[in-house]
Amino acid sequence: MEVEEERIVTFPDGLLGFRDFKRYFFHEPSQGSVLVWMQSLDLPALAFVVIDPRIVRSDYQVKVTAAQLEPIGLSDPSRGRVWVTLTIPEDPLKMTANLLGPIIVNPDARLAAQIVVNDEALTTKYPVLESLRAQGKLAGGRG
Repeated sequence: MEVEEERIVTFPDGLLGFRDFKRYFFHEPSQGSVLVWMQSLDLPALAFVVIDPRIVRSDYQVKVTAAQLEPIGLSDPSRGRVWVTLTIPEDPLKMTANLLGPIIVNPDARLAAQIVVNDEALTTKYPVLESLRAQGKLAGGRG
């Protein structure tokens, strides 16, 4: 797979469960798409669908320490880009987002890390479509 160097993001510590695969690029299937592919360059068969967590939960905030951001050279968390991975089962209407394992990207250094968040109000299986309906962002929702 050929990708321009400036589009490659490196995870110095890899991802949870995928420590050996460190180089990825983010691909929007279409302009303005909310679902983005995070494609591995080290193992082309490995890809994740990610989304900005604030789309599914507007109050989402990542509480991180300076030590967690140090490996990616990010001193100001507000300068990072945050993504969460989606699990899309056979029935895509039951899609969930992992809010406990956000991915934080330092766009300037093109480095990223998956952070484990310790927050009892969050889950690894946050119901995406149910949340979008409740926010009035899908037909059949409130508002």
